[in-house]
Amino acid sequence: MTAASAPSVSDAFEPASDEVHSWCVSLDVPPETSAGLYATLTNDERNRSARLRFERDRRRFLVARGVLRKLLGRYLGIPPGSVRFVYNAFGKPALSPELGGRLKFNLSHSADLALIAIAADAEIGVDLEFIREQSDWAEIARCFFSAAERDRLNRLPSHLYPQAFFSCWTKKEAYVKARGEGLAIPLTSFSVPLLDGTPTDAVLARRWSLYTLQPAPGYIGALAVEGRGRRLRQWHWQASSSSR
Repeated sequence: MTAASAPSVSDAFEPASDEVHSWCVSLDVPPETSAGLYATLTNDERNRSARLRFERDRRRFLVARGVLRKLLGRYLGIPPGSVRFVYNAFGKPALSPELGGRLKFNLSHSADLALIAIAADAEIGVDLEFIREQSDWAEIARCFFSAAERDRLNRLPSHLYPQAFFSCWTKKEAYVKARGEGLAIPLTSFSVPLLDGTPTDAVLARRWSLYTLQPAPGYIGALAVEGRGRRLRQWHWQASSSSR
């Protein structure tokens, strides 16, 4: 599934019923941008940021959360500071009911990038990982991948293993996040394609679409959205976007 060519920012804020939007966000922003985003956060979000141990993580959290507010505010036509969230029993965020129930979103960040996925009238999940060397690939796969996924991984040439491993991991995480049921869904209980392709799991194939995202060199992401046949549109958020 391929992405549409990027339009201007001004016409990106009305997702059609057959679309799903993905925004890639660099979390390394100038101090003045960070300060502007911080100003949109609630006291609870500021406190959550302050509890993080490292300054780098505090900065990344507030930028990711601030950009989420900026984007949702543009989609909704309200100031970023007016965006309100609610959380289900498993911690999945959603827009507060007074903002309407159509727009669904999800956020993931890894290292200095974030992905924000947005769709109308469909549950959605996104996951992002920085591809890094792992010394315990096999143990992680044994604990969290299905038998079919492990078998397909073990058949791959060694140079394809890291990409396939993280592609599988991000799809599974994105799907679980879209379902919004947390660890109540064991990751070993379903199978996803290692790279691209239609889900082989019957439930996934009937109800969900999975997209592989490659937002920047060294990163891999995945997006899961309820329904079939949605067109993926992708953009990179820039600090200047907030004023357009």
